[in-house]
Amino acid sequence: MTNKKNILIIKHGALGDIIESEGLMRAIRNHHLKSKITFLTSSRDKSLIECFYYIDEVMTDDRSTFWNVSKNFLLLKELINCKFDIVYDLQNSQRTSIYKKFFLIKPQWITTNRKIHPISGLMGLVEMLEEHGVKDKKSYIPDISWMASDVSQLLKDNNIKSRFILFIPGSSASHKNKRWPYFKGLSEELINKGFDVVSILGPDETILEGSLHGKIFKNLSWGDLVGVINNATVVIGNDTGPSHIASCLGKRGIALFGPTTALQSGLSRPPFTVIEADDLSKITIKKVMKKLLLQLDSIKN
Repeated sequence: MTNKKNILIIKHGALGDIIESEGLMRAIRNHHLKSKITFLTSSRDKSLIECFYYIDEVMTDDRSTFWNVSKNFLLLKELINCKFDIVYDLQNSQRTSIYKKFFLIKPQWITTNRKIHPISGLMGLVEMLEEHGVKDKKSYIPDISWMASDVSQLLKDNNIKSRFILFIPGSSASHKNKRWPYFKGLSEELINKGFDVVSILGPDETILEGSLHGKIFKNLSWGDLVGVINNATVVIGNDTGPSHIASCLGKRGIALFGPTTALQSGLSRPPFTVIEADDLSKITIKKVMKKLLLQLDSIKN
């Protein structure tokens, strides 16, 4: 498509959802090479989207209750004044349906009907784009390797060996139930076996620092975060955004799932795999260690 359009992409979801949708965003860009693309997301994810070289502008929507008239009025006024030609709704929520029905009436909307759509999650969005002529199957696969900074000096300054096990022991503050409780014990066992263990912690997770062994990186920039993950030998993490980054980088690794559904998350893409249980506390250190050693053996072979 060569004609220039003014395009809005909406994605409010969690960090992992945004990472998994990276390929869809690139496919939209490739379909509209000469167009301006604005991305609407929560303020929490603004700094991440600003790293995406194919997004021209980022607007924020923290989904204030509709009773908060002042905040919503300013946002909706800005959206209307932008005069978008096309809206790609990658969120497909009740909120975005209200935007479509009452406020952004003139643009063409590319969206799905959540009530009748037979496919959930990422595959549903892929199907949605294909139905509207965005048929760039290679780009549908998320690839964020371009985000990785050169962290060789960072690793050297912290005396981290070239082969290290990376832990992602946290999760957002609103989903602490996704945190596997045995990272401390696993780090002790790995260090006793001679492995170098590194943990990464975000702003919501610094409280975990005292319960971990090994080296710790806190509040890395997006580029350094992706770079450290990309340099790890094996990654072990919870159902959280950085684990999605590891999976999308094609790393060997294990994500630990409790009651949430691993299948719908998109995290499992070999050699990155998952361990599931109806209760995270039922996933033992022994079980994780067994799978980890298989991952390490596959590298030797």
